[in-house]
Amino acid sequence: MKKVLGINFGRPNGNCKTFLSAAMNAAQAEGAEIEVIDAMKLKIKPCIGCGACSRMLESGKGQIKCIQKDDDYEALADKVLAADAIIVAAPVYVLEPTGQMKNFIHRFGPAHDKAYMLFENELRKDNGGEELNPDCLKRHLVSYISVGGATTPHWVAYGLTGMNLFGMSLNMKVVDQLNAYGAYVPNRRETLIAESERMGRRMVEAMDKKTSEITWESEPGICPVCHCDQLIVGKTTKVCCPVCGIYGTLKIDGEEVSVSFSEEEMNRSRLKFAGVLEHQVEQGRKDRYPRFDEYVEKFRAMEE
Repeated sequence: MKKVLGINFGRPNGNCKTFLSAAMNAAQAEGAEIEVIDAMKLKIKPCIGCGACSRMLESGKGQIKCIQKDDDYEALADKVLAADAIIVAAPVYVLEPTGQMKNFIHRFGPAHDKAYMLFENELRKDNGGEELNPDCLKRHLVSYISVGGATTPHWVAYGLTGMNLFGMSLNMKVVDQLNAYGAYVPNRRETLIAESERMGRRMVEAMDKKTSEITWESEPGICPVCHCDQLIVGKTTKVCCPVCGIYGTLKIDGEEVSVSFSEEEMNRSRLKFAGVLEHQVEQGRKDRYPRFDEYVEKFRAMEE
C-alpha cells in the first residue's frame, strides 16, 4: 500500500488544513493509505546543537535518535521516515514558514543527511555493525503547500524557499509545490483547493515512476530545479540559487530577465543526490572511511 503522510504546521482548522485535506483526500481516492498530523498539537523544541545524533550515527550501533526526550520530535521523525510520500502545509507569518516547522527541520535535517547515512551504513556493514533503519535510505517524495493571507506574493517571499529545506538533507524528490497566498480571496480559494487536489493525485501517480520520470507540472520558478524565485546576486552576471546552491548566468533583454543554468550545474543541485554526495565528498574524511573512493563510485551508480 502506498503511504502518504500529511503534515499540517498551521492551525488545526485553518487554511493550511483545508488545502492539505483536499490534497490528502484526492490521494486517498487514488488508492493511497493516508495519515494527517496536526503538528500544532505537538511539542517540538529547537535543536540545541549538541551533536549527539551525529555521534550516535558514527557509533556503529543503534539507530539515529535525538538526545532530547521530552517532546514529540522523535515520533514525528519516525512518521516521516516510514512514509513513502509526504505533503507538507505551513503558514507564512513573517515572510517565511512558521518557527515550529523550522524547529523540526533543524533537528531532522543534520541527523538524516542521505549521503552521510549511506557512508556510515556501508562502514557498519564493513565492520559487522547494526545497519540503519531501511526507511532512512529509501526514496521519499514530497510536495509543499505554503499558505499566506496576503494577496500579493512578495509578502510570502520565503515561504516555499524555506519549506524546501524540509526534504533537502534526506534527498526527498519534490513533486509539486503550491504558493497559496491570498487564501481568503473567494475565487482564488476555490482555485487553490483545486490545485491542492491535483497535487494529491499527482503524488500517487509519481509513486509509480522512477525519479527521472517525474516531471514538473506546477508553476515554474526562476530556478529550473527547485522552482523558487530567489537568487543570490553579486557584482557580475553570475548568480546562485540559495536553495540548490547552483550557479547560472543572468541575462537582461530590455525589461525581460532570465537566468540560464548549465546541465552540469542543475545536476549538482542540493535537491539531487549528486548534490548531497558532493557535500560528503568535499568534507573528505578518508581517515574514517578506508574505502572512501569505492563508496563514492558505488553511490554515484545508484542515484536513480
